[in-house]
Amino acid sequence: MDRVLAVAVVVACVVLTVAFLACLRGIAELRLRLTGRGVDPSSQLIIGRKLPDRLVGLIPDPRLDTLLVFMSSTCGTCLGLAAELGKLSDREVVACVVGDSGAELVALLPPDITVISGEEAAAVDQELPMAIWPSAILQRDGFMVAVAQGSDANSAAALEVLWEQRPVVAKETSA
Repeated sequence: MDRVLAVAVVVACVVLTVAFLACLRGIAELRLRLTGRGVDPSSQLIIGRKLPDRLVGLIPDPRLDTLLVFMSSTCGTCLGLAAELGKLSDREVVACVVGDSGAELVALLPPDITVISGEEAAAVDQELPMAIWPSAILQRDGFMVAVAQGSDANSAAALEVLWEQRPVVAKETSA
């Protein structure tokens, strides 16, 4: 009886150790994703960085301040965000939906939003991969002006905060 109890305690310790190590690995991977280490530096979301030409070519007027919202068909939060994007109807918004089953997500988007999906979205995701869904970039003239990811980009209210971060540019006047 004592021997069975000892074996059970040893097995429980081994299982707990393996679970603990798996948790540590998960935490390490998450830290790498959040800090951008191990990610191609050209694809990091850094304010002031130029967006890939392919993406800039898909924005209706890149000269205008535009919210680029990146969503995945496998992201539950993205479904809720898609339904809320209609609250931003007075803003220029482009939604990039990646994933094989993105039709449901695209159907939730308001009709006045430019949608990038399918092969175009996959190509954009190759050039500018997102580590977290949803993600949003405020762009002007093809450059990143502000960036939000995860809980900072999961609602229309959060995207409104991102929109307010855009710098004001004084217009030149002719003399």
